Amino acid sequence: MMLVAVYFSVISDAPLPRPGQMMQVQNDQPVQNTSYYEDLQEEKRAVMITWCFGGKRVAITGSWDNWKTREPLHSLGKDFIIMKMLPSGVYHYHFIVDELIRYAPNLPWEFNESGSAYNVLDLQEFVPEAPESLSEFESPPSPISSYDNQPLNDGDFSRPPPELPPQLQTTLIDERRFIIRSRKSLPRPSHTMLNHLYEQDGDDGQSVALCSTHRFLQKYVTVVLYKSLRR
Repeated sequence: MMLVAVYFSVISDAPLPRPGQMMQVQNDQPVQNTSYYEDLQEEKRAVMITWCFGGKRVAITGSWDNWKTREPLHSLGKDFIIMKMLPSGVYHYHFIVDELIRYAPNLPWEFNESGSAYNVLDLQEFVPEAPESLSEFESPPSPISSYDNQPLNDGDFSRPPPELPPQLQTTLIDERRFIIRSRKSLPRPSHTMLNHLYEQDGDDGQSVALCSTHRFLQKYVTVVLYKSLRR
């Protein structure tokens, strides 16, 4: 018997609504802004946001100003558009269509803690992940005197295998808190942990766990396979 567990960078337990589902405007505090920049001198980017699901009056509100203002969209044929200048960051927003809170299913969206859907605007600049220095992978050169032409003997084969590099000693499968935190976003793994296969025997000696982490653009996926040793 095998049990496979797949862990993504973002996990949500909220039910999935139908596309374009309407939610009545309430006085609940919306998602708290995590990307609001008070530094007006920061370079900004032009972003056009479009609503194409009908309505007579369409407005937008978002975390770029801590949900303080409601800006109307301009009608352009059957669509409504607005142009905004925003600094780099990740923003949450939703539309207000005829006094109903809506989200655009054709744009990136997520759930908040109360289970309501909102759109996500990601303006982060992509920086490829790379180690700052390769010195941690470099080993000191062996002394010249250690080289000879002697054939291998029994002592060479009886030596223990080399120790595991320190970069690979801490993995998600080794952390006891991993199971507890698995319902939330997992920590960002080190680049040295990617594309390796880890094995761990169960405490009862009756099972084994295999773990591997891979990167897809800016997302990380960890797969854990639990296998019973009993046939």
